[in-house]
Amino acid sequence: MKHFKQLFITCVLVLVAVACEETNDDIQIGRNPVQTIDNTISTDFNANQFTSKTEASLLKELKICNVNAPNDTDEKNPACSPKFFRFFPLAKNIPLNNGFILLVKAGVGGHPLRRILIFQREKGILVKLNGFNGNLIEQRPSKSGFNDIVVRFPDNIDNSLIYYNCLFQWKNGKYEYKHCEVIDEGMPRKVKAEFIDSMGVEIKKILDKNNMIF
Repeated sequence: MKHFKQLFITCVLVLVAVACEETNDDIQIGRNPVQTIDNTISTDFNANQFTSKTEASLLKELKICNVNAPNDTDEKNPACSPKFFRFFPLAKNIPLNNGFILLVKAGVGGHPLRRILIFQREKGILVKLNGFNGNLIEQRPSKSGFNDIVVRFPDNIDNSLIYYNCLFQWKNGKYEYKHCEVIDEGMPRKVKAEFIDSMGVEIKKILDKNNMIF
């Protein structure tokens, strides 16, 4: 069994080495330089703030926090506070009260990882459309009106952390897995275009096995 596990880890690392390339963020100066928009997301819950009373009201409706919590420092008994929850709009034309992406701090409710919960109101009731055990790291504008999202998933292989940055796109009323663009094993590497589909299938198997999508 130990030999099989070591062989599996070796195969994964070899596959990553072959299918990925190092990210290159060097600025290329040309005649018509391409201007890119930074859509990446970084969340510091200690600095996070709600923008209106709507956020706290939605948390109470979901019963995901304790409205009577004495403070906002106990993750096991989370207050309805921005110290534990961050909201993102689901779509430009949907009010926050009717649909949103909710990022939950690691540790809340006994969950060791950050979680992403996606809700939309149907017939007056908030319905969960998607759930991810990962971190929301990017939103990209989409013609559908619902931003594409990039979720960063951790994977512990033989006590070594590897991260997969995976793209999800809106389809048939919820987010669907598209593929993974970056594999980070201490150094982020982009998945080569010729391998992105095949690697996407293999990584999806890992995510399903680890219950990272629910």
